[in-house]
Amino acid sequence: MSGGYTGKILVIDLNTRSTAVEDTYIDAAKNFIGAKGLGAKLLFDRLPKGTDPLSPENILMFTTGPLTGTRAQTSGRGTVVTKSPQTGLFLDSHFGGIFAAEMKKAGWDFIIVNGRFDNPVYISITNDSVEFKDASEIWEKECLETHNWLQKTEGRVKTAIIGPAGENLVKFSAITFDGHRHAGRGGPGAVMSSKNLKAIAISGSGKVPIHDPEKFSITARAVLKKIQDNDFIPIRRKYGTPYWVKPINDWGFIPTRNYQEGYFEQGNTINAETMRERIVDGSGACWNCVIACWNKSSIKSGSHKGVSLVGPEYETLALMGSNLGVGSVEEVAYLNERCNELGMDTISLGGVLGFAIEAYEKGVITKGDLGGIDVGWGKTEEMARLIDDIAHRRSSAGDVLAEGVRIAAEKLGKNSEEYAVHTKGLEIPGYDPRGAFGMGLAYATSDRGGCHQRAWTVRAEVMDPDLDRFSFKKKAKLVKEVQDERAAFFSLVLCDFAPISERDCVDMWNLATGFDHTVESYLLAGERIWNLIRLFNLREGLDPTEDKLPPRFFNDSFTKGPVKGIVLSKEGFQQSLKEYYYLRGWDAKGIPTEKKLKELDLAKYA
Repeated sequence: MSGGYTGKILVIDLNTRSTAVEDTYIDAAKNFIGAKGLGAKLLFDRLPKGTDPLSPENILMFTTGPLTGTRAQTSGRGTVVTKSPQTGLFLDSHFGGIFAAEMKKAGWDFIIVNGRFDNPVYISITNDSVEFKDASEIWEKECLETHNWLQKTEGRVKTAIIGPAGENLVKFSAITFDGHRHAGRGGPGAVMSSKNLKAIAISGSGKVPIHDPEKFSITARAVLKKIQDNDFIPIRRKYGTPYWVKPINDWGFIPTRNYQEGYFEQGNTINAETMRERIVDGSGACWNCVIACWNKSSIKSGSHKGVSLVGPEYETLALMGSNLGVGSVEEVAYLNERCNELGMDTISLGGVLGFAIEAYEKGVITKGDLGGIDVGWGKTEEMARLIDDIAHRRSSAGDVLAEGVRIAAEKLGKNSEEYAVHTKGLEIPGYDPRGAFGMGLAYATSDRGGCHQRAWTVRAEVMDPDLDRFSFKKKAKLVKEVQDERAAFFSLVLCDFAPISERDCVDMWNLATGFDHTVESYLLAGERIWNLIRLFNLREGLDPTEDKLPPRFFNDSFTKGPVKGIVLSKEGFQQSLKEYYYLRGWDAKGIPTEKKLKELDLAKYA
């Protein structure tokens, strides 16, 4: 990105069916890195305040980082950046596969989509050639069918696709990449659909420029060796993310029946070991990844025999397994496959279904509302019907649930907010904070709502003898520091499964770009990114009092398991939040101070 090279940004205007090319903003990249961070800056600069996320004026960005598509391990990742239709806040939704690396090979750091096409369209990109093509034949088709159609029609292209859920503006609809990787959180699929854009098919034949290719290759090989020597990598490779089902259940805080419990009595029938015995056929990897953590699976028996998919991942096993009372790995896989093909985020969908079942039990939702579906814990076929209804917004309940649990609870009333498990409108993932209090602070302060990737404190809280997992003490500093580091890391952009040190990240960043960053300036960039996104969210109407957690975590305790009888301390949470604000240099209301913004060169965004 320096030394004679500047990357390119492809700007697509669907209103005028035109394209433009911009140079990547190198000075901004020095401060905001790329992917998440530089995407956040461009969104802030270009999106008018108060824009409706589903209006043509919203901006949809496909972003890469300075290491994407290079020899750096796990460098196949990309990011979708937009304003979320589910939360109304900043959204960065990350994805693996090959699409992002293909973008770089085609010569594009970012692809920015503005406006709205009159009729369904897909965009075909081959290096610097861009064509708009009729998508009427594939509109309403499911994701893998669409991917295969594009492969047949366009050749060996990499794809970004929406399914029926996106087309029907489900607020937690995903964009599916290369047929089986997903940017799901926050509803980017609905944004893509609001532009009448069914898919992007891309093919590139170029090389990714590197400032110092010889030294970069040496460093990348050294980082590869460190990853290969890491003790946890063979476990990650063998099991993938499902590895965590057993320990999280054993530790007593896996979401169970809409977070009413933290221990699932059938945990052993949906864990990684059972997956390998019963449904896993092989493994796979994203672009340039030695870890290869995908599970290629198929159902071998029962009514869904022959269904195949990549997955399930841990979050799906938790949110659509234990959280829904589903104790068969085959049944979870089936629900996962339906969700993938319809194009929805499994975390949010699992939260929505858990909420719906509890609301049905309590009489808030009726069988009539559900179009005659008799939902219940573990009733997979009924859930599959409801999933389809949500994706197509059929039945009054299906239409309401397609909005996510926050809006659904507001519309349904009758105290249903008490079991609507979300923060800032985004459903909580697979780690109940009653078993690791730091995750509560992480969820409450996350820049995009309920998210574990901004600061996953679980391992430290459970295994570090200096930390008490049932206390908020020392958690504010932990959460703040991890958030800053992850903001930088997700801007490079690499995979959070890879054990890559900050020093190695900085070395590869400098060698790729010609920059002269230090570890300190790298982490400062992460802090800068975090604060800029906070300012964006405040500009878009975030009330800082929304840095909070669902009532259930403070009021309801588990009746079994290692976390039995424990609830979060309201006083402890508030004190920890106050400490977090102080450490961030924000005022007591959660707003970045003028002093902090000057330190971060963000004063003009105040």
